Amino acid sequence: MKKYLAIVLTFVLLLTCFTACKPTIKDGTLVTDKAGENYAAVTEADGGLKRDEAGNLIVLVTDENGRNVKQDGEYQTNAVGIEHALVVGNTIEMPEYSIQIPNGWSDSMSYESLVIKRDGTQDVLTLSVIDDKSLTDITEERSSVINLTKSNFPNTVVETKGVSFGEIEEANFFSAFVADTGNGTQVYLAYILFEHAGDVYSCMVNSNRDISSSIPEILDILGTINFVY
Repeated sequence: MKKYLAIVLTFVLLLTCFTACKPTIKDGTLVTDKAGENYAAVTEADGGLKRDEAGNLIVLVTDENGRNVKQDGEYQTNAVGIEHALVVGNTIEMPEYSIQIPNGWSDSMSYESLVIKRDGTQDVLTLSVIDDKSLTDITEERSSVINLTKSNFPNTVVETKGVSFGEIEEANFFSAFVADTGNGTQVYLAYILFEHAGDVYSCMVNSNRDISSSIPEILDILGTINFVY
């Protein structure tokens, strides 16, 4: 009995030691990106990551043990540039913006582009930022894909219209739905193109089924974009 109690007490002491030694990040959260980089990021009240006016991530300075560094009673911070996606809870932070992941959707390996997928389906939304081409050029490129689909599959249903959401008052929308590609499968493809702060944003929506009725939901997702600048 004494031997058993000694083992239990030893186990409790070990747990206490590990708990006491675990680094604590005050006023922040530890974020690990897809490349394995760790950030002791400062969080906002809504759970998002804090940034400066240039869009840089505000991170807490930590010592070799992972604990906060203080100077004159204040936690020390640095600003680091975001080069790719950081997923924090239901928020995906990109270099130029952040967006909310809605219920029923999950991050799908976002990195250079934001990619989310509706749970249990093949519905995928991919949002990319293009800074070396004009909206006109991108519109022509994406339109050619829709036109090529129509040429290859005459039964393709095409839709073109203007849409708006959030801060974006004008965006180009065009889609193609092929009910039968010849082997019993379906294809849905849509593009939503818009500009902000001199950058062109290309949102591609694709699925193996007709999701044209889900476009209002897609626009609501885009409406949660919080532009950094």
